[in-house]
Amino acid sequence: MTTPPQPLFTYSLHNVTISVSDLDASIQWWNRVFGLTLLAKSRFGAIGADVAFLEGPGFRLELLQPANGVRIPELTAEPPAHIRPIGNKALVFRVEDLDSVTRTFRDLGVTTVWEQMDLGDGSISTAIRDNDGNLINVFQQGASPVG
Repeated sequence: MTTPPQPLFTYSLHNVTISVSDLDASIQWWNRVFGLTLLAKSRFGAIGADVAFLEGPGFRLELLQPANGVRIPELTAEPPAHIRPIGNKALVFRVEDLDSVTRTFRDLGVTTVWEQMDLGDGSISTAIRDNDGNLINVFQQGASPVG
């Protein structure tokens, strides 16, 4: 057995960032659907964007609304075409009771891509889109080797 390589420096994940078209609408969406709490909202002058930091269980989400934002349709393509453009694909959350979460998404009127899909390893997944069409995958752990 080999020893895993040691990182060259100490680090931790600070946040995940998503560009959005309407900062206030996105703050409300993430609060309504996932219960994220607004930590701070300001202007990020260096990149010409308004910014909001939200907090969830064990993570932070940064929402950026650029002054001249553009949509690139390939980035929000329907699966499986969504994996063709190189770059980020989805925000992924793990839950204990996907059936209940999926019902909650339906009750909230969230845009659904698929519901409780069998991932082939005993895991199941419901994929949704946020108010800007960004893909969010929510799964319940099965036999996946990485849990």
